[in-house]
Amino acid sequence: MPPEVHSEDIELARQAATGDNQAWREIYERTCQPLFNFLCYQAGDREAAKDLLQETYLTALQKLERYRGEGSLMNWLRTIALRKCLDWRRTLWQRLRKVNTVPEDLPSRSVQDSDARLETSSAVFQQALASLSPQQRAALLLRELEEMSFQEIAVALGCQEATARVHYHRGREKMQKSLAAADALVLSKNMGGQQA
Repeated sequence: MPPEVHSEDIELARQAATGDNQAWREIYERTCQPLFNFLCYQAGDREAAKDLLQETYLTALQKLERYRGEGSLMNWLRTIALRKCLDWRRTLWQRLRKVNTVPEDLPSRSVQDSDARLETSSAVFQQALASLSPQQRAALLLRELEEMSFQEIAVALGCQEATARVHYHRGREKMQKSLAAADALVLSKNMGGQQA
């Protein structure tokens, strides 16, 4: 079955590519918030997400004439955003590896109140999300937050539908294990603190 052609999106992209500011504004207004949300979860940092969003739109504006309507304009932009985020993560990871010289025998600091001892659920969630591969994270977020089909996820990730399903299921399983391990660690720290 041939992919659905998004003729409305094609026309809007063509208008924007020829300098129609109103068409570009419509594209931006329709896609800005979902793309920003996606990038926030991908990057785990709102400021980085803002920069990545700007880079996504700059690249999209330069390549609008290449959009063929095989997927929605939103999916096309999301694919660009994902690539920008993957590049950003790769660069960040390389920088972190260079400066990762913290000694393992740092003295532990005493914690005075239980709030400081416990990580917030948001931080635990972000840490679990960060432990996923970029493809797993993208598949999980696109499925759970954007409610996209596996076919749409496959288009956004540039892979087969079966591969998108595997990324999603492995990501979900890894998230569940990470969150369960974090809960166990918090319980263990609390019990240790009570015994001392």
